[in-house]
Amino acid sequence: MKIKELIKNLNYIYKYGDSQPTEITLGGALMLLAPIATFTEIGFMPIYQSILIIAGGYQLYCVAKGCLNCRLKAATITFGLYTTSFIMYLITIGLPDASHYGWLILVISSFGTLRRLKTEQLYRNG
Repeated sequence: MKIKELIKNLNYIYKYGDSQPTEITLGGALMLLAPIATFTEIGFMPIYQSILIIAGGYQLYCVAKGCLNCRLKAATITFGLYTTSFIMYLITIGLPDASHYGWLILVISSFGTLRRLKTEQLYRNG
């Protein structure tokens, strides 16, 4: 395959591929890893870290339930929280090494999930 075809295929998969495995990964990371990372690197923020745990659990619940509207709400919350965490990192400690760019990858991944779910919702309702 030519590079152009490969890029076209990746773009198609990104836009329309099944997002449930990504949703599970994002929800699990939000519930388990994000609170630990923000605690150790930014500091103790009990309300924010509790919200991360609850939102991650909510995303896992919505995926398990299989309700598209619930999954879309959870994906919106997850995208917002990953974006907020990324901005908090930028403001407080910056991105001192390559591993901190993982937050940007989580933002992009959560946006992609949100976009796929919204596309699916529009397709089903249209």
